[in-house]
Amino acid sequence: MTRTPIAVLLALLAVSGGHAAPIVAGRAAAAAPAAAGPAEWRAFDINVRLEKLPRPYTCDELWYRFHDVLLAIGARPDLQILTYHCADTRAASGRSPSVQLEFRLPIALTAAQARYADLAAVQRTIRLAPGEPHSLTRGDCELLRQMTASLLAALPVQVVGAAPSCRGGAAAGQPFALEVQALIPRS
Repeated sequence: MTRTPIAVLLALLAVSGGHAAPIVAGRAAAAAPAAAGPAEWRAFDINVRLEKLPRPYTCDELWYRFHDVLLAIGARPDLQILTYHCADTRAASGRSPSVQLEFRLPIALTAAQARYADLAAVQRTIRLAPGEPHSLTRGDCELLRQMTASLLAALPVQVVGAAPSCRGGAAAGQPFALEVQALIPRS
């Protein structure tokens, strides 16, 4: 070996803190997933009032959409969801329903608080878009926008980027997406 590649390797080791990343086809491999840290379950009780949705939602449609979004961002599966001002059919449902949510999300603990941990959790970026989670459809842009403003804004999650703009194409069923950084229980 010549001195130049060794010097480059030593410089890379120094920059990476002594840990070399494997090289795959001339590129460094993707970074290892973040380590799980101590967390505890924190209870939330939130009422969401949706206003002037572009279409009526049945109570079941609202239940599944809120349920699936909460599970996607790390909520325990024993959540409680009550829907109001909706019906079993779209024809009988209004466009300004309300949803009452009782659930638990993981909250990170400091090293000094680690002895109180209920679980280990890791920070992840979660994509919310049609089909992600399964119950969200192309017609749910305004619902997700209102969920972002009323529900996600009240939670210890970070919305990455702006809430979806539902004017024009998105309101007409065009794709939309939102990414949220959330603490997810380690499986």
